[in-house]
Amino acid sequence: MRMQPLCYCGVAADLKMSRTPTNPGRRFLGCRRYEIGEGCGFFRWVDPAIEEEHYKTLLAALIKKSDRCHCQRSQGKSKLRVAAIIIVVVLVLMLAIMLFV
Repeated sequence: MRMQPLCYCGVAADLKMSRTPTNPGRRFLGCRRYEIGEGCGFFRWVDPAIEEEHYKTLLAALIKKSDRCHCQRSQGKSKLRVAAIIIVVVLVLMLAIMLFV
């Protein structure tokens, strides 16, 4: 069992995840009192830095996934439009039959 490091306050440091553009998803240890304005300034990276080339690969994969989702959403909207048109045509035909019978 690994012991969690203590910050300078003597409290177990929290494992957090970076949300900055330069280190997205990179984990670090920080003082748990930081968020309430009483932190001691303790900070230590847990994950190694990611190379710029890896960011480019990751970004390309995310863009591809986003494009695929957009395409699937567009196809779903097209199918919905076709179904709506069919329903309207059927209703108009039923109304015409009822009026002329």
